[in-house]
Amino acid sequence: MTFNKTKDLTRYDKIILLIIIVVAAFLRLWQLYDVPFMHDEFSALSRTRYDNLRDLIHEGVMLGDSHPAGVQVFLYLLVNIFGWSEFWLKLPFALMGVGSVYLTFVIANQWFNKNVGLVSAAFVTVSELFVFYSQLARPYSPGLFFILLLVYFWNKILFDKRDVTLWTCAGFALSAFFAAETQMFSMAQAGLIALTGLFFIKNLEKQRRKAYIWSCVAAVILYLPSLPIFYYQLFVYGSIGGWLAKPTSAFFTDFLSYSMNYSKLFIFSMLIIALLPFIIGVRNRRGKTAIRIICLVWFVVPFALAFAYSLLKEPIIQFSTLIFSFPFLIIAVFSFFNEEIKIKPLCAVVGWILLMGVVSLVVDRQYFKQVYHQGFDQMAVEMKDAQERLGDSISFVSYSDRTLMTEFYQKRAGINKAKYFCEDDELIDYQQYLMSLDEDYIGVGLTDHADVPWELSAVAEYPYLVNENTWFTTRYLTLSKIDNGNNLLHVLKENVEVQKGEEWVCGYNLPADEVLKCEPKLERIGFVADIQAVDTLNRLALIVEIIEPETEEKLFWKGYEINNQTILPGQRVMLTSGFFIPDIDLNGKVFKTYIWNFDFKALNVNGLSYYTVKKNAYFYGLYEPLK
Repeated sequence: MTFNKTKDLTRYDKIILLIIIVVAAFLRLWQLYDVPFMHDEFSALSRTRYDNLRDLIHEGVMLGDSHPAGVQVFLYLLVNIFGWSEFWLKLPFALMGVGSVYLTFVIANQWFNKNVGLVSAAFVTVSELFVFYSQLARPYSPGLFFILLLVYFWNKILFDKRDVTLWTCAGFALSAFFAAETQMFSMAQAGLIALTGLFFIKNLEKQRRKAYIWSCVAAVILYLPSLPIFYYQLFVYGSIGGWLAKPTSAFFTDFLSYSMNYSKLFIFSMLIIALLPFIIGVRNRRGKTAIRIICLVWFVVPFALAFAYSLLKEPIIQFSTLIFSFPFLIIAVFSFFNEEIKIKPLCAVVGWILLMGVVSLVVDRQYFKQVYHQGFDQMAVEMKDAQERLGDSISFVSYSDRTLMTEFYQKRAGINKAKYFCEDDELIDYQQYLMSLDEDYIGVGLTDHADVPWELSAVAEYPYLVNENTWFTTRYLTLSKIDNGNNLLHVLKENVEVQKGEEWVCGYNLPADEVLKCEPKLERIGFVADIQAVDTLNRLALIVEIIEPETEEKLFWKGYEINNQTILPGQRVMLTSGFFIPDIDLNGKVFKTYIWNFDFKALNVNGLSYYTVKKNAYFYGLYEPLK
């Protein structure tokens, strides 16, 4: 195979390429200083607070992460220079995202021609997959950049007519090494690319064959010191994922829709553009079958392995894991454009991709609104506003996987009277804290897809809504004890006396149709029982079931139990059981709820109530359509 060189570009080609790069830079760098840290970034940043690299590698990577050490070490160095600055920590990742657009063009031009390169680069420029992950200080943008750089040197060693230089071999080895040090999937992608080259070396002259083999050997040697980390993460710790749901049969089509910004017009446009060479007769008829097969293999193999692993062992596949292989599928799809297309039609095709991509991303997906206004920072903004309006009459609580994630922006905003809870805290301790407050108002911030009882518990104690807001996997509510006419709790029973010796008490059957009538866009529901002990209580549970009333079939069960807790006579305790609505048709069904009084003790149920949360497109909006 022979390859084109970027120096063969005409002046118009260079102008089009420059426009593509400028648009790519604009989408990735525009007000980058206003893009807040996300959960994954906070998780990585929390593991930079070590005194030395040895502790960072052992505690922050081997014991605290499922990724190779490369990006973690890089962040450690950046933090030590710039501190926790959003702009400076994200900037290198955004620049590598821009660089990946250029490398996509170069590789497609090497393999096919400049027109394939320009069309492919235009798509990568405006696809949310590539824009979003370029703005995260995480392994995705660097992994993509080094994979594409590896392919660039792979091409030069195997197929360039010019002599192989030491710099080319060094570039190949270093690119493969950095890809392997960045992310598990970029490591696998680099290995697949290197192995593919072995199928070509038998037809190469001796000098070129030796150059390729020794480049691969050099990459392996560079990686050898990292083998203990890899071995520990994969075989001792035994997990590189597990926190995701298993993929469904719709995963691939969902991924394609996401990559085209969930825009029907953009999807239709890309389909027409992909078929354009066949429709108007500008098909590239030269033999490029081998490289198209390679492109498909480089996408299909990682996808198939990740999908199978996710089904058979533990879920690891998500949209981001395909970012390292997706450019090759894109190039293959657009590879049929030939070199004979005139400049005006080419400008129209590239311009339409950029226009449709930018419009669907900025307008339809509201990308900047979603990414620049996320939970951790916006929660602090809402709290600051509430603090200025309500002064000492409001306290604040927040929940996140780790307290530093909510502390960071709240402390920056100067939030007073704040209490932080995380996944290590017990729900009952959170509830007791809420009961101890004297303030009339409370600001509640809930991040990281918090379980419903964390929100429900606050509503049970402060039942009147002042205001609320929702961002990606995050909610904020200002709540009040003062009746303002906006009561969030729906009371089912009040003042129920439970005598000693009763086990199943305070039962209630709530027709789902009644709930849906009030909240047709129901996403979450929670039930709460406000209990006051008469005898000393040690074990109680609130049970919620979804029942098919005609057959009494139990379709869903959820319980919350207080166990090994001592509730003395006169003390209050909240029993909460809440959940995201499962994939069940609720029409005609019944929510059956009751208290399981394990120890048959006497108690009073001050109130049994339920609380609903409607669907909000922004809660999942960064990965799902805004419906």
